[in-house]
Amino acid sequence: MRLLFDYPWYFILFCLAAGAVYSYALYRRGKGKASGNETLPPWAKRGLAALRFVTVTLLALLLLGPVVRRNVNRHEKPVIVVTQDVSGSIAPTEKNSLEGLRYLEKEYEVVYDSFGGGSTDIAAALSDIGDRFAGRNLGAVVLLSDGIYNQGQDPVEAATALAVPVYTIGLGDTSEHRDAWIAEVRAGRVAYAGSRFPMEVTIRARKMKWEHSVLKVTHGGKELLNKPIHYSDNAFIWTETLLLDAEKPGLQSYTVSVSPCSDEATVSNNSRTVAVEVLDGRRKVAIVAAAPHPDISALKQGIESNPNYEVEVFRTMADLNGSKKVTDACDVLILHNLPCDAETQKAMQALPPQVPRIYILGNVTDLSRFNALHCGMEITAKSRHSDEVTASKNDAFSLFALDDATAGRMESLPPLSAPFGNYRTAAGVQSLFYAKLNGSPTDRPLIAFGRQGETRCSFVVGEGLWRWRLHSYLMTGSHDDFDQLVEKMVVYTGAQGRRDRLNVDAERIYREDERVTLHAEFYDDNWELTNKPDMVCELSATSNGNPAQTTKYDFHPSGQGYSLDLGSLLPGEYRYRAVTSFAGKQYSAMGAFVVEDFDMEQLSLVADHTLLNTIAQSTGGEMLDKGETGKLGEILKQRGDLKNVIYTHPEHTPLVSLPLILVLLVLLLAVEWAGRKYYSES
Repeated sequence: MRLLFDYPWYFILFCLAAGAVYSYALYRRGKGKASGNETLPPWAKRGLAALRFVTVTLLALLLLGPVVRRNVNRHEKPVIVVTQDVSGSIAPTEKNSLEGLRYLEKEYEVVYDSFGGGSTDIAAALSDIGDRFAGRNLGAVVLLSDGIYNQGQDPVEAATALAVPVYTIGLGDTSEHRDAWIAEVRAGRVAYAGSRFPMEVTIRARKMKWEHSVLKVTHGGKELLNKPIHYSDNAFIWTETLLLDAEKPGLQSYTVSVSPCSDEATVSNNSRTVAVEVLDGRRKVAIVAAAPHPDISALKQGIESNPNYEVEVFRTMADLNGSKKVTDACDVLILHNLPCDAETQKAMQALPPQVPRIYILGNVTDLSRFNALHCGMEITAKSRHSDEVTASKNDAFSLFALDDATAGRMESLPPLSAPFGNYRTAAGVQSLFYAKLNGSPTDRPLIAFGRQGETRCSFVVGEGLWRWRLHSYLMTGSHDDFDQLVEKMVVYTGAQGRRDRLNVDAERIYREDERVTLHAEFYDDNWELTNKPDMVCELSATSNGNPAQTTKYDFHPSGQGYSLDLGSLLPGEYRYRAVTSFAGKQYSAMGAFVVEDFDMEQLSLVADHTLLNTIAQSTGGEMLDKGETGKLGEILKQRGDLKNVIYTHPEHTPLVSLPLILVLLVLLLAVEWAGRKYYSES
């Protein structure tokens, strides 16, 4: 224990001096009967003066605010976390299994937890325990589950990472029941109107040999496909790819179902609903080059890695202009090494101004004719030579985000061949990458973005992009880095210049057990986020084949935007329209989403006790049957590592708050008062 002061040590001398002066003035200088000192014997006067000296000195010390520092020991029992699986695959009668473990509270600090619901993620539940009890005296984890999980990572790895024994108690039924179900449906997220798209369906059946069923696919109440299924084995698995027609644009939901047979354990897993976004058509990218070049193939492959885009290559500007209206032929135009002569310059000047374009400048580009286009960049050639330049990321670039790891790898790609000369860019041009010459960074743009009037345009100052795509694959085993860069260039360049004042963000697909939450943003006249105006959501639902019904909800301010929690919705298609008014004008945004009629917990109803036993064995625990919970206490006692832990930590207490100090002051004053009273009356 130590006494700490915020003041220098010599302030204690001032306190002693205050006590001495006060006691001397009271008992040595006081005269007459009023002072009460005449009747005091000398020894009593000295004793009472000493009491007054101590009292005043102590009071003066307390005014300095001293603090007592002492070490305090805290004893913590071993923590036993008991977590219960309450998912739909657990019978209601088994969800009170925690009661059989209450007796552990006598010896340990027992914390009860649960997980599961519409889906089961055992690994996430165990990882959450590890995060919450990090630094605590965690002794063991007791997991009550049937071992069935349908989301997340391998539970064995998550259990091992806890570094404590996990004791598992097996719930559920391990016997196999007669059942057939839709195990998996795989379909692309996007399809195009007027085309056919594949949907892969997997059906599984157990103990259904020689039975017959029918696979159906329906859309909007219309049956699209009908296919007989013959269960040829008691452990039946059947996978087939179906081709479906995408008829009209929009978010479309398709229901895949298999007709039930007699005595099935459950029929809730006999159907699945999936959603596919049907687009009017792919966005078109046109490429025109001065001459055949390997860059063209690299660009085409990189752009078409995004299924929303299709690429057409034209040999000359005349071919592009002669095919159809340029605005119909492409949404983005890529010009490789153009203009290269007077004819191509004239054709480029005749392009509709609203067509976004990407300029790739190289050794064949006629720079003087390019400068005459006044597109935001000018290059004054010093000679016909070229520079070999590599990329250097511009950290101040703000037009769109490029992954830091990807940008870092782009800096190590082979050099591009760029025109040699002086570069000048307009005020609105931003460089994503600067050119690095002989390993030294420069302020020359390598990949940049700007505007030509109201039209967005981009610049790649160098040819040899095919080397980038090839080297990207050599570095990472995929073309993702190059494809991501090209995709972002095309998407940004082709995006409309107009920004929407009101934007609503929602997922395309929700499960029936998920909470549906919409987020919205609104920009004022200065294009700053605001959530001051009221905002309403009009939700139209077509649920279970019923007609559309519209319900209004109020968005609530959240941060700088809005949010709306719609809770769990019935399966069906939903369309929303967010509406708000600002400065006398009305703004709206529309969208759609689908709620799937799918219970993941019904995919498998056979308990997996093998997994529970593996978890227990890999962590030094033990698996018990649900009727053996009474044995767990004895098993834990036999472990030698479940002991109390003593935590020592310093505690600072103001001296004035100690009850002993108050008692001492009162006692000193009382003794002094009693002494003076006694001698004054004698």
